[in-house]
Amino acid sequence: MGVIERFERKLKELKASINKGIQTSIDKNKDVLINKQTGQFDEGKDSMNVNFVPDYATSTKKYKQRNGQPTNRVTLKDSGDLYDSITIQANTTQAIISTNIEYFKYLVAHYDRNTILGIQDDAMEAFLVRYTLPEIEKNFKAIIRT
Repeated sequence: MGVIERFERKLKELKASINKGIQTSIDKNKDVLINKQTGQFDEGKDSMNVNFVPDYATSTKKYKQRNGQPTNRVTLKDSGDLYDSITIQANTTQAIISTNIEYFKYLVAHYDRNTILGIQDDAMEAFLVRYTLPEIEKNFKAIIRT
């Protein structure tokens, strides 16, 4: 195998390792992404950094006050079941955030102006810098050494 062929092979390996690095970083740090997702809910924000609209009904506000929960923003946290049901699936180029909670379809219908699931761009960028880039760099170094 000539120099050019080896160089081309290394380039292909490097390119393939990027997607592997993304997938590995998501797999290893699912809890971080879930915390980012639920943290957005706690702030009353959706994946586009937009406040949840409409606001809680008066009856819901009373229920939340009785349970010591905030009423000045929609947090989507009554029982905590939604928060506990969020899962992250690592794909080679993205994280797929989902929930299997039965009433999620009603939340989507009620908050139809909002994109409920998903990580805000700034938070995802911070995740990529902190977790994904080091994984890709590690893969690159291993490929270059061989």
